[in-house]
Amino acid sequence: MEATLDQFETTAESTASPKETMGFFDAMLRDDEVIDDMVCDTTNLTGTIQRLLAIATAGLLLYGLALGTILQMAQSMEILGFAVTGTPIIWMPLTLAGAFLLAIAICLPSFYFYTQLSGLDASFRMITAQSLRVQARTSLVLLGVLPFYLAWGLSTFLGFELLATEIEFVIFAGFILPFSIGLVGLASVYASFRRLVKRLPITHPRRGNIMLRLVLCWGAVMIAVTPVAMFRIGEYLSTVI
Repeated sequence: MEATLDQFETTAESTASPKETMGFFDAMLRDDEVIDDMVCDTTNLTGTIQRLLAIATAGLLLYGLALGTILQMAQSMEILGFAVTGTPIIWMPLTLAGAFLLAIAICLPSFYFYTQLSGLDASFRMITAQSLRVQARTSLVLLGVLPFYLAWGLSTFLGFELLATEIEFVIFAGFILPFSIGLVGLASVYASFRRLVKRLPITHPRRGNIMLRLVLCWGAVMIAVTPVAMFRIGEYLSTVI
């Protein structure tokens, strides 16, 4: 199971990385092993992190725009406190992207600690890439469900009885959806860590399914930090935008 870093870098260099943007998207959606190679390729890791950050941010901004549109249309209703104040169509995308990315930044030291504790010798930059990989995959899935959520939300205002739902429930579902879909990202990073265990050096072997416990710890700290960050950022931005 042990492998030296030099051996892995040789393997990564011999694997073709997707050059085109659509190829990268396709690899992310399929959770292809080529993303493992890119995440662990120390030579080009900065570029990989930038790509993952761009996808994660774009997905969150676009979904936030859809949710902000629903909130903007619901401003005449006194619900959810700050959620329908200010200009939600502007501050909601900033809130959603800012909260998730800030939570990742805050949790990175914990992610690194848990990974080292599991016995997997991964660098801090690699852990950064892995955490952004979770969010990037989540953002891509959010983009997939975005048209359906927007159509569902707008049906409440346009009088389509077949799809019409209480607006409070639509908005609540809109806030919960990124966290629910985040489970897809966690499942992806769990699968990738199980593959990386065969490539990266093991500092000390652990018994049991240590990778599952590692990913559960990642998920727990994100769930603890992200809602607080979203509430605080949204509460502030709704008063200034």
